Amino acid sequence: MIPQEIIDQILDRLDIVEVISEYIPLKKSGRNFKACCPFHNEKTPSFVVSPDKQIFHCFGGCAIGGNLIKFIMKHENLTFPEAVRIAAAKAGIALPKYERPDGESNSLASRLYEINNTATAFYQNFLRSPKGKGALEYLKKRGFSSDIISEFRIGCAPDSWESFRKYCESKKISAELARKAGLTIPSEKGKGDYDRFRKRITFPIFNERGNISGLGARVMDNSLPKYINSPETVIYSKSNVLYGLNFSKKSIRAEGYAILVEGYMDVIIPYQYGVTNVVATSGTALTSRQVDLLKKHANTAVMVFDADSAGVAASLRGLDILIENGLNVRIATLPEGEDPDSFVREHGKEGFMKEINAAKDLFDYKLDLLLEKKGKSDIGGVADDMLPTIAKVQNAVVQSDYLKKLAERLGVHEASMRYEMGKVKPDYSYHYASEAKVDVEVTNYRSSELHLLGLALSAKRVFTLIQRELGLHMFRDINVKKVMDMLERFYDENDENINVGKLMSRMENDADAGSAVVQAIAKAEITQDIDKAVQDCMICVKKENREEKLKDLTSQLKKAQASHDDTGVIDILGKINKIHKEKVA
Repeated sequence: MIPQEIIDQILDRLDIVEVISEYIPLKKSGRNFKACCPFHNEKTPSFVVSPDKQIFHCFGGCAIGGNLIKFIMKHENLTFPEAVRIAAAKAGIALPKYERPDGESNSLASRLYEINNTATAFYQNFLRSPKGKGALEYLKKRGFSSDIISEFRIGCAPDSWESFRKYCESKKISAELARKAGLTIPSEKGKGDYDRFRKRITFPIFNERGNISGLGARVMDNSLPKYINSPETVIYSKSNVLYGLNFSKKSIRAEGYAILVEGYMDVIIPYQYGVTNVVATSGTALTSRQVDLLKKHANTAVMVFDADSAGVAASLRGLDILIENGLNVRIATLPEGEDPDSFVREHGKEGFMKEINAAKDLFDYKLDLLLEKKGKSDIGGVADDMLPTIAKVQNAVVQSDYLKKLAERLGVHEASMRYEMGKVKPDYSYHYASEAKVDVEVTNYRSSELHLLGLALSAKRVFTLIQRELGLHMFRDINVKKVMDMLERFYDENDENINVGKLMSRMENDADAGSAVVQAIAKAEITQDIDKAVQDCMICVKKENREEKLKDLTSQLKKAQASHDDTGVIDILGKINKIHKEKVA
């Protein structure tokens, strides 16, 4: 529905390296850029971005590849039109509004984002109204400035069972959509719906792009539960969100590390005081998905948790997840009874950053906690808890140093510690969970044809050579042939070499053809002598076609012999003899 010329304009204006660098850190590697693949768990970088061809490709386990629109689709879990809209915004290109043929103007995800935005505005307006005066005074007492309230779009839900539901009715927003967003709840007595959020401060929960995927809400007294959140929806999962990342990602990249805290206020108040590289897990245990979000912007995290038992337990759980996903970790512990919110208000940015800069190395932090809890006499117990963590450290030099330090701190021989380390079984469960999310099926194409396609994509002269000396009719793989035909049409109209990123935008509804292009490019990338490779592959294609014809004729011959078709047998034998006399090279 979006004209191809507009998509081409977007791809012309954007550079794939710059776009992908907003999501994951890329490192220069020859003509290309590399990173660990964001679509499956790996330790050795196999994800390659080509600025020349404007495409990406994973050479590892998932083999995903495509242009920058495909990357946005996969990374953000979006439809093609939604990804184009994001790319268009980055390129500064206005898209016309389109309606789907069925009359549905937006996907469910888009409509959920819209109603969450509507609810946020509704709660913001109530906070500013005379009835919201008490809530506003509460926020001011907690140190919130007017500017920060506006920036984070904080609001207040009225002390009413149906205020937002009735507002939806007045705006002709369906009750079904409000329920799907989790903003209203069906009455158990079957008397309609009522508001989920009532008499609470509301915090819109933004995803990384700044869209509101859900809401959190806090009481203003000591009643329980203190916090409630939107339920799981199509666009919101608590374990997949880092609160504040949309505000802090630029600062995280600039500072080189993220400060990881627990709650909404622990993000907002430090942010107000100038600590802008801070994000929160929103009270949930740290998940691998949240770590993946962090890794796109920095390789180091400083965890800041409360000094109470729950905070310590949370930091220990999150510690191993950070380590096994390859992040450098430091831990800052605030004085008992303090959290980042209260600490910053009392000691300011300078005092808070002093604690951050004094954060302990992960080894020292966990070992000190275990020694305090178990005592130095429980050597076996401390070692049993420390060794699995050390085993997850990916850098062999650092891991060896930790083993040496552990042996010294516990007063045992290093050799004994290394022996015990050998007994630790790696936990591959997180790898399995990550791999299970990969939904790409790699199609097996004829290798020689695929290689020729990759070489043809590299330059018009190569395509012309293949077209002249082999002929496009010789390609038997339907998807490779389809792309070669597209190349023929392009080169008939253009003298310049093809933009592979643009070519792939024409294959959005043909995953197999797109996959053929990605795999073909991967083969061509490692080719040293292009002209020799073209000649070798053309000979190989001819041989493969020859063998295929002989196999088919042999099958026909058996059928003719079985049915005593003497004329057919003679005809088929003649064709077989003719093929045997033909020169392939």
